[in-house]
Amino acid sequence: MNFLVILIITAILQFFAPWWVVAIVPFVVHLWWPTAAFKSFWISFLVICVLWLGYGYYFHLISNGAISDRIAQIFFLPDGLLLLLVSGIIGGLVGGFGGLSGFLIRDIFVRNAES
Repeated sequence: MNFLVILIITAILQFFAPWWVVAIVPFVVHLWWPTAAFKSFWISFLVICVLWLGYGYYFHLISNGAISDRIAQIFFLPDGLLLLLVSGIIGGLVGGFGGLSGFLIRDIFVRNAES
C-alpha cells in the first residue's frame, strides 16, 4: 500500500515541485502509515529508484540517448545509461532516508506518548 501511495503522489508532484519532494512524500507517508524501519527504508528506496529510472529512461528513449549521454560526459561517465543508474540510486537513497526518518519520528512520539 505504501509503495503505491508514494509512487502515485511523487510521480504527480515531480511535475510541479522541486526534486527534493522525493524525500518529503516518503517521510509523510511513513509518518502516517508506519511499517517496520527496514521496510520503511527499502520501500521508499525502491519507489524513488524505480520512478527516477523510469523518468530517465523515458527521456533517454525520446532523445535517442542524446541528453543523457551529454550529461554523462559532464560527469565523466562512459554512458548515459550508467548516469541513469547512478541518479536512480542517489534518488533512492534520498527517498529511503526520507521514509526511514518519517518512521523514526513517529516512533519517537509514539514511545513518548506511551511513557
